[in-house]
Amino acid sequence: MGALAVALLLPTACSSSPEVGGAPAEVPAASVPANPPRPADCGPAPAASPTSPDGWLGLLATTPDDVATVVDDGRGSVVSHAAERPMPLASAVKIVHVAAYGRAVADGRLSPDEPIRLADWEAWYLPSDGGAHVQALDTLGIPRDPATGLAADPQRTVPLSTMVAAMVQFSDNAATDYLRERLGDDALVEAAAAGGWQDLDVPSELGSQLALVRPQEAPPVTAPRAERAPVEIALARRYASDPAFREDSQRRLIAQATDIEAYLLESERWAESTAVGSAAQLAGLWRAVISGSFGPGADVARAQLEVGRPRPDGQVRAAKGGSFPGIGTMVLSVRRPDGSLGIGVVLGRGLGATTDLAEVGTAQLRFLARAVEEPAERTRVLCVA
Repeated sequence: MGALAVALLLPTACSSSPEVGGAPAEVPAASVPANPPRPADCGPAPAASPTSPDGWLGLLATTPDDVATVVDDGRGSVVSHAAERPMPLASAVKIVHVAAYGRAVADGRLSPDEPIRLADWEAWYLPSDGGAHVQALDTLGIPRDPATGLAADPQRTVPLSTMVAAMVQFSDNAATDYLRERLGDDALVEAAAAGGWQDLDVPSELGSQLALVRPQEAPPVTAPRAERAPVEIALARRYASDPAFREDSQRRLIAQATDIEAYLLESERWAESTAVGSAAQLAGLWRAVISGSFGPGADVARAQLEVGRPRPDGQVRAAKGGSFPGIGTMVLSVRRPDGSLGIGVVLGRGLGATTDLAEVGTAQLRFLARAVEEPAERTRVLCVA
């Protein structure tokens, strides 16, 4: 089962929270301004590599169809590349679930203190998450069965807010699908729209994995998302409600992963078929939540994203990344004492099935932090955008 750790998600999180304003009645579709003119004195691009910050500049220069980015310093300087191109999002999409959760808490549909049985959480668990769920249980001090990774006492409960924190901080996929089912797809679509993200491609983390494990029961990976998405959600619901189907799916997963090379190559093809969105959409919703313009519930959502202490300079940072084989995604916000809010997003694909995804996430985070904070680094992005 250890070989499955290569297959999925990159846990991320960061920092704390200000006042919430009211959401506008109509939110324009997410977009970014045109880039300023490219400098005349741009030097050669660095070598392309997904595992170094400079390497992302090289990827922008050499594989522009496979990278999208938005870098907004929050003070009037914005640089982007392919900001409105649909790209696989992996776990970066979980900002939608966090936003919808915040709204549901604000209007009384959910309570952060509601006790959630571990059995109900783990009904959505497929052990293909790179160890995220196991890490969440261990961090919470919940004893588990070492053979299955499941909680030793399935009747034990945790507060709903704790499960949401596991979704953000460890990229727990089971928590994501549990929350999607509780909220309903319409709530996710509406929450995304409140940040200017129109026509959300509603994702099921579990369902998309089941489409990989049970390909004969899903449309081909080349089929449009409009065909695949409802089938994935149906597979996830069956998995959660049918123990025999769940056990069979887990056996199939283990059998697939015995040939890790073939599994990774097939996973790379599959990753291109997963839920998509744009860098502009991610940036818009993230900004709405962190700034408070999202409306009621923004403070609840923001507290789930900004989980670390403020930095010595007073900055509060938050980040969420995600990965599939060949896919790396990252969002970063920098909220400053002067009230300005920097946002960075980078989405990449075609990175290679065997690329170290933890290194990809670290490189993306550093790339964004430099570009959001340093004018010279934004100029370097502009030179290759």
